[in-house]
Amino acid sequence: MMFKFFGLSYKDFFTIMLGTALFSFGIENFANPIGLVTGGVAGLSIIISRIFSMAFGLNVSLSLLNILINIPIFIFSWLVNGAKFVKKSLIGILLVSFWLFVFQKFAIKMDVGNDIFAAAILTGVFDGVGLGLVLKTGASSGGTDMLANLVYKIFPKFSISITLFIIDALIILSGFFVFGLINTVYAIIIIFISSKLINSILGGLRFAKAVFILSQHSNEISEKIFEKLDRGNTEITCRGMYTKKEGRMLFVVVWPKELVKLKRIIGQIDPNAFITICSAQEVLGKGFLTDEL
Repeated sequence: MMFKFFGLSYKDFFTIMLGTALFSFGIENFANPIGLVTGGVAGLSIIISRIFSMAFGLNVSLSLLNILINIPIFIFSWLVNGAKFVKKSLIGILLVSFWLFVFQKFAIKMDVGNDIFAAAILTGVFDGVGLGLVLKTGASSGGTDMLANLVYKIFPKFSISITLFIIDALIILSGFFVFGLINTVYAIIIIFISSKLINSILGGLRFAKAVFILSQHSNEISEKIFEKLDRGNTEITCRGMYTKKEGRMLFVVVWPKELVKLKRIIGQIDPNAFITICSAQEVLGKGFLTDEL
């Protein structure tokens, strides 16, 4: 019988566990100590925690603030979108708070001192990989994701992506008044790095090259691709709009390390071939990634 927890498969649950752990580790070990606001509820928690520390001398944990800020958002989202929508987000919220508590109480320190650049890079990497893993399961870390969806439900003219950008921008701007300009600039670097990593994980990490080959010797090139690279290729009938002549174009996908060999094959057969090389972010199928997503 397949393991299920809140409707999650065994694989998804432990992926969320790992993702939230990495995300929380980056926040607790690099962002919070040096005052880098990352956006989202975690960033807002860092701001509020520092305000309480400066104004009242109180050390309010990020794990507690993460829960308290998420409670009203979660309730409203439940009422508007229903239990099914918020179920996976609840797991994310609880696990982020759990890991923040763990890394605060049982610190696994990777001390970067006052090196704000190193802290920003490491925060961006841990946050990006962590959130990417969580989002790949269809879950979220809660907070601003749910808030953006709420705004969209009430005001459909505001897209979720734009609303999320505005919310995170406001949080980072708030950080400017607490931590200053330099920290705000580095916070933007964190967002840039994490967003790139999130997109890479969601789009796939197995980059390949898609190659289009226009040649009068397409049959010979095709045979050599089969023989030397053991790669399938497709012939596409095409027409040059300037010459009005019918022609044939080959389409083949290869790993980057195979690209040099492919160009050598083409060059030996037809030095005048016209070649277009594009990046393929993820390839599914025989000879590439065949696992179910």
